[in-house]
Amino acid sequence: MKSFEDLYEDCQTQSSDTDATTLTFFKSKLNEAIKKAYAVLNAEWFYDSATDLTVDGDESYPLPFNCERVHSIKVTISSRDYVVTEFPRGENEWLALTGGATSATESNYPTYYFVKRDTYEFYPASSTSGYTITMRYKIDPKDLTATDSTTSTIKTLTNSDTTVTSNAAAFTAAMVGRWFKADSDGEWYRITSFTSLTSIELESVFEGTAVSGDTYVIGESPEVPVELHELIPHFATAQFYMGPKRNIEKAQGHLNYFWTSDFMNNSRRMRDAHGGLLYA
Repeated sequence: MKSFEDLYEDCQTQSSDTDATTLTFFKSKLNEAIKKAYAVLNAEWFYDSATDLTVDGDESYPLPFNCERVHSIKVTISSRDYVVTEFPRGENEWLALTGGATSATESNYPTYYFVKRDTYEFYPASSTSGYTITMRYKIDPKDLTATDSTTSTIKTLTNSDTTVTSNAAAFTAAMVGRWFKADSDGEWYRITSFTSLTSIELESVFEGTAVSGDTYVIGESPEVPVELHELIPHFATAQFYMGPKRNIEKAQGHLNYFWTSDFMNNSRRMRDAHGGLLYA
């Protein structure tokens, strides 16, 4: 696994350029590369779920803040799930249906949902409050921005436990969702909660040997398969050579590697790729 800092340091190594302005450019293009990976791949870890409750008479509900695309919606009534069908036509037809219906427009069992910019709507509208709505959706990844945190040492980290304590006030609430690695152990664990400036909780139990006094890294990392992490800097480096450096040959080589894991492979056909994002 590579942290965001690992990724932009790879770009600096590939380009032999550590200028601050160039670093800003690399950070931007790394996030573009991650979004391209999200667009090409369609894996389970790109999806999340959210719940809401029906409200009597309401047809409109807010989308999750990080929703890129709705995958499915169900309503649970008396422990039974009812899958709601996405409306198959456009907004004009939706408005005609919801605004011009002559029959009852409220029901416990919505027939359709329709996604708008920040909301989704049911038809018919809910007739009872309190039923659970469950949505599965593809997430819109947030941009990575954070440098690695290495400012303290570990006070306690015990095998089969999830609590990490530090020897100094080094943790923040913003670290929730980032990744933690004890340097002597080498494995990464997601941080799931912030307890105090000296205590955090990991998502899963620590499986290594108990640690005390060791250095650590806390960093952001892209939510793409770990085996693809090494490809991401090549896209950013390609943009650097394509733009600021005006070296098309080097740009093409790094772009080839991003897509195929082969600096010489110019094809973008999946059948011609034996690695890279096209082969994932």
